[in-house]
Amino acid sequence: MNGKKSEIQMSRREFLGLSALGLGIALANARPAAATRAVAPDEVAILYDPVKCVGCKACQMACKRWNKLPNESTDPLGIYESPQGLSAITWNIIKLRRTETGWHFFNYQCMHCTDAACVEVCPTGALYHDPKGFVALDRDKCNGCGYCTQFCPYGVPHLQVENALTGRAKSAKCVFCQDRLWAGIGGPRCAEVCPVGALTWGKRGELLEKARARVAELQAKGMSARLYGETEAGGLHRLSILLDEPEAYGLPSVPKTPTFARAWQRIIQPLGNVAFGAALLGIFGVFLFVRRKIRMEEVK
Repeated sequence: MNGKKSEIQMSRREFLGLSALGLGIALANARPAAATRAVAPDEVAILYDPVKCVGCKACQMACKRWNKLPNESTDPLGIYESPQGLSAITWNIIKLRRTETGWHFFNYQCMHCTDAACVEVCPTGALYHDPKGFVALDRDKCNGCGYCTQFCPYGVPHLQVENALTGRAKSAKCVFCQDRLWAGIGGPRCAEVCPVGALTWGKRGELLEKARARVAELQAKGMSARLYGETEAGGLHRLSILLDEPEAYGLPSVPKTPTFARAWQRIIQPLGNVAFGAALLGIFGVFLFVRRKIRMEEVK
């Protein structure tokens, strides 16, 4: 009787030890909380001035051509495309908006947030901040979970189906023409081809100064101009001059990364790893316990 009791007590200690080891391994593999990122003036950015925009869609066509994105219409040149919004195959779009100053064109693309919800929730690191500040994408790492599409306050990322049979998909969005920047052959094609200078790109600090001066100029003419992107979402790398409230353009006044998005990576997923690791090692511990009991029975 004492031998059996001792055997059970020893197995419990082993089981607890194995469970503790499982917790430690799972916690060690848990993704740490992302550090608050500060935006630097020498990071790259795009500035958009809707007052200069003539709605030619040169930016929209250039984005399609460089990134080899299919058209959403039968027009082979894509000139007369009229997509309803950003999608997996439309990363840059010109839309006509009505504001308090009348009708004018407005360009939409990824905002490349410093506090980026898509980066925060990406479980594989496919979406990440390039050292130059923009939100880059490594499609090889994307597992098609779609979290980025659910949490972006601007509704930018979309899933692009790569295999209709299996349903496998990858995240798709504007990546600031990262391949051009990495190769040192230029910057975003949308800004490079704009014939009127409505879209420009360069160092964020310099563009901020240019934007403030432009806002002051427009205000002096009696226009209710304002700068959007200086502080929103930690500082956007797509700056915009607005002639009305952000809501008139379909933009949030205070874009925020949802609390659940932060909790997902910092709390929920790590806890899932802990539970999974503990469960596996718990099963292993039970297996050892049962096997030892069987051996003890055989000895008797």
